[in-house]
Amino acid sequence: MLAVIHWGPDPIIAHLGGFALRWYSLLFAVGFIVGFFMLRKQFVQDKVNLDILDSLLLYSVVGTILGARIGNCLFYEFEYFSQHPAEILLPFKFSPEFEFTGFRGLASHGAMLGLIIAYWILSKRTGKPILWFLDRAALISGICLASIRLGNFMNSEILGAPFDGAWAVVFDKLPPPTGTTPRHPVQLYGFIVYMGLFIFMNWYYAKKRNTVKDGHIFAVGLTILGTLRFCMEFIKEHYVFDPDSIINMAQLLSLPMIIGGIILAYYTRQQPTQSPILDE
Repeated sequence: MLAVIHWGPDPIIAHLGGFALRWYSLLFAVGFIVGFFMLRKQFVQDKVNLDILDSLLLYSVVGTILGARIGNCLFYEFEYFSQHPAEILLPFKFSPEFEFTGFRGLASHGAMLGLIIAYWILSKRTGKPILWFLDRAALISGICLASIRLGNFMNSEILGAPFDGAWAVVFDKLPPPTGTTPRHPVQLYGFIVYMGLFIFMNWYYAKKRNTVKDGHIFAVGLTILGTLRFCMEFIKEHYVFDPDSIINMAQLLSLPMIIGGIILAYYTRQQPTQSPILDE
């Protein structure tokens, strides 16, 4: 086996009084901030009230965090949180002893559901269609997800399957045998593919924006994202949630994204043709 990359940074950047500034939190915020300024430029060009953008950012952050947290508890740790429901939305746990934990465990599929609910509420408040908001979110989703994957890499979490290639990574901070096994750097794979998704979605929007219905951009992004998530699970550690299953929970949750995205993309693929007005 060739030399591997050893990786084990401190996930905490600095302690500020009683507050710990973490790489994950910083990178999580960076994705939303970059996305905000990208959409701001587009809103100005399209002459859309910037107050709507401010609301979009707020609803996006709240919907993402709440949805991701609740989704993780329901989809992946239901047995524990069904017995400790207060810990779902509280940043500490009570057993076996009281401990401040922060919000450990966020599920991207839950974040998707949280965003849809948040945008439905925002749609009711602003009068704009929910699909209009989802289209805008699809344009920046790639940069947000890419930033989060870098945060996962700094945290030495979401591990890849064992791998003996030249770019295999050993996560030195983790206990053996987990921390001594060379692995696929799936976090970096995710960063690359999500940046690719970000570039593609903005190119596709520039090409199709005047010819498709609201929701088409979101549908295409949803299909691609679901497909990427489904495929990348095969190179992650412990990718089966049931010994008798060939797919895991993340892949199972990705299938509705793929199917729903394809159906919605088909029905929104073009704007209605305007009937010509004939002179009487």
